[in-house]
This record gives sequence, structure tokens and C-alpha cells, in this order.
Amino acid sequence: MTIICKIVEITEDRRLRLDLNLPDGLPTGQAELRLTINPLRPTPANPARKPFEGLFGALKDNKSFDGDGTDLQRQWRDEWSE
Repeated sequence: MTIICKIVEITEDRRLRLDLNLPDGLPTGQAELRLTINPLRPTPANPARKPFEGLFGALKDNKSFDGDGTDLQRQWRDEWSE
């Protein structure tokens, strides 16, 4: 199975014309094409909101996560049982 993602513009006449360059490794012959259309919704401009990528490294020097990850998870789960 090969998945191809492409952003297209749906015009007022609601007609979509596909012209795709397929990968070389895709075998020739009959194939089933499945098409799913997911409308893109613009995100509202909010200057107070940071993109997720901007949070990379935010907890780098935080001591809360020092130690073995498995031990930390066990400690957190023990808190839930109280």
C-alpha cells in the first residue's frame, strides 16, 4: 500500500482534476484508488499561543524527571491510588 498526500484547491465548480506522479517502486497494472477528502480549517491567529515546536527543550533542566523513567511512572501511579 502506498499513501500519497496532496493539498488541493476545490474550485467553485466542485471539480477536481488529479494528475499525480507516482513513485517508481509502485507496480504497474490494476490498482484500487481510495480518496478521502478532509477540509483544511484555518487556525485562528492568536499571538498568545505558541506553536508546539516552540516548547522543545522547555523542561531540559527541570529536576522533576531526573532518575529512571520506569521508577518515575511507578511513583506517579502510586499517587493515583491515594
